[in-house]
Amino acid sequence: MTPGLHRIAGITSVLVGIAVAAWLVFGSPHDWEGGMRWLRHGLALASLAVISCGARLMFPDKQESTSDMVSR
Repeated sequence: MTPGLHRIAGITSVLVGIAVAAWLVFGSPHDWEGGMRWLRHGLALASLAVISCGARLMFPDKQESTSDMVSR
């Protein structure tokens, strides 16, 4: 993928993760009880993972500079 597509996918992922997290904090899941409460916690963790992966897509870690230092 080109860097532009990586950035677009990353921005989209971060926005979706933030939207799901905001819905969980401010939306209707506050009255979920029992097993649905665990679903809410799972969705919260998944939204954090989506935000983290989106940040990695936007700002990829370049390993080229570290491999040059090791080979010398």
